[in-house]
Amino acid sequence: MNKTIWREKYSKDSYPAFPCPNSASGTLKRLKDRSYSFWRSGPDEDTTETEGKFASFFQCSYGFCATVAVMSGVATSVFVQNSYGDEEDRLEEEVYFYPKSMTPGPKVISIPAKTPKPVQTELKKAFNLIWTDRSSAVNKLRVAIEEMLVGFGIDKKTEEENFIPLAQRLDRFQAMQIGHHDTLLALKDLGNTGSHETMMPLKDLLDAFDILEDALEDIYGGRQARLAGIKQRFTKPRNPRTSV
Repeated sequence: MNKTIWREKYSKDSYPAFPCPNSASGTLKRLKDRSYSFWRSGPDEDTTETEGKFASFFQCSYGFCATVAVMSGVATSVFVQNSYGDEEDRLEEEVYFYPKSMTPGPKVISIPAKTPKPVQTELKKAFNLIWTDRSSAVNKLRVAIEEMLVGFGIDKKTEEENFIPLAQRLDRFQAMQIGHHDTLLALKDLGNTGSHETMMPLKDLLDAFDILEDALEDIYGGRQARLAGIKQRFTKPRNPRTSV
């Protein structure tokens, strides 16, 4: 996961290439000739700082992918005094775009192909909310965890249709020794916190995605089995009487 591309704001000429949600290798690149800004100003307003709206179109770089995405949000224009040594100071405009939504949402983390479809669905919903509503995004990650447990045969309800608390279901998951119980427990707690916060910090959401991506790669991507195989291949048989 490349955390550096996810920000609260971008200058008008510093957009990164976002991972395309529909292509394994393509990236969403901004179409500069398809970006629009609308400014609000009046005779009684401070003309050195103006606020407006923006909309930018993005297209996947992979030739066989037809994905087009639209980002929109708040734009700000500020004139600042910049010094250039022996030259005269210059008043220069700085324009920043603050995203509020992007549809479809870029792929924040990689999803292994063997990840159950219900889990993938919730993760993609979370992608769409990274700028729109981060508290809701982390709740989608909590739902994705619940779907993971269902995939391992851990039901949400008893036979009597009584709801089983997620903490109890995670205890059952831990007993199965699949791994990453601590990760899923941390994400459950973060989801509980997100339910009571009006705006979760972007850093917290990115950290949540980060640890979940690590767990998905081990559980569904086969990383643990692959690394165990390498270790086994490199390990030489040892005589029980030797300590080396």
